[in-house]
Amino acid sequence: MELTKVKWDGAKRTVVFCGDCSEMRAVCQAMCCREWVVSISAEEFAAHQYDAETFCGLTDKACTAAARSCQHQRYQMPKRSDTSCVYLRDNLCSIYEKRPRVCRDFQCKSGWRLASVMPDDAASSDEKPPTLTQRVFVERLSGDAIFVTHPLMKLHAIFYVRPKKEIIFVKEMVGACGKFYTRDSLDYPQLDDAQLMMLVGLFDRKEPLHQVYSRFCSQAPDKLALGEFYAIVWLLNKHNIVLDSRNFAGMLGCMGRLG
Repeated sequence: MELTKVKWDGAKRTVVFCGDCSEMRAVCQAMCCREWVVSISAEEFAAHQYDAETFCGLTDKACTAAARSCQHQRYQMPKRSDTSCVYLRDNLCSIYEKRPRVCRDFQCKSGWRLASVMPDDAASSDEKPPTLTQRVFVERLSGDAIFVTHPLMKLHAIFYVRPKKEIIFVKEMVGACGKFYTRDSLDYPQLDDAQLMMLVGLFDRKEPLHQVYSRFCSQAPDKLALGEFYAIVWLLNKHNIVLDSRNFAGMLGCMGRLG
């Protein structure tokens, strides 16, 4: 294979393949069949065309529900222990003539992004939006911002494991087949499970954050500094428990389509 058919774009951190698939496999080693999840449609799954697996889109775990009506179910090709597709043989697709639609539509001529070549913070700010980290989120917040509880998410419980500095949210999504949990780091020893649940309950109305903060401080025995309060709002937003009210109309639109 001619190396002139492989081009490196340093600004975008991509390798662009200019040849066809048969020429490029010597370089890419069928990366598209090794590194990525190969999803299939509900129609392809129902037709039993492939030995597909069922996963939950919320928990990213295997789904064992008998019903196939859950909106969060997704279907994908099984993978070997080395993450390659089970239908990959000697860098060739063994079902190429009847491969899934996603494989038929895929093409790599626009380039492969190589995130490991250089750290993310070395990329030009013109190439990608800034990551909404806790620091950025908190810096952008103001007392007149309005957050509300997620209309499609029900929070069942919060477990704050203070010795491990870890918090666990037990939730359920509208239309999902059961509860699931997410976890994160938290280090506010002055709080407990009940206080955190109480805080979530304060987002049941549309009012500015400074009023929510004031109500929380009046009910909590140990006060939080405003920056600490904003950091917890970031955490609740990150885990889809509360959301910016500016997105609320869009959520209501989703609810209408679900009905």
